[in-house]
Amino acid sequence: MGTKGTIKVAKKINDLFGSMRMVLPEQKAAILEHNAVRGLVERPLIDEDEFGEMCFRIYDSTQYDYAVTVKWFVPSKGRLGTFEEAWGVVREIDSLRKRFKLVSDWDSRWVSVEDLVSVTK
Repeated sequence: MGTKGTIKVAKKINDLFGSMRMVLPEQKAAILEHNAVRGLVERPLIDEDEFGEMCFRIYDSTQYDYAVTVKWFVPSKGRLGTFEEAWGVVREIDSLRKRFKLVSDWDSRWVSVEDLVSVTK
């Protein structure tokens, strides 16, 4: 089998619905829905004490210039979403928009306080 034959097989494998002749619309919708939801988790509930501790660590990072590891929830479909994590020093707190700026050697980003899951030293 030459290069062209390999490419045709690869295209059919990548396009599952194109290579299958008999797929009901309901089946296709269910498979697509399953793939969209797969890997997503529900937003975790954070109690007040945990939230207060996380805010304290964020504020301490600005005052004493030490790095923290921050994990936050990124919503993508209703209450479902994914987690992101980054490491850095908190350089700025925006109390109006309820967010803070996390700066590392290679990146800087704004993180919403409302989406926090954990903050560790």
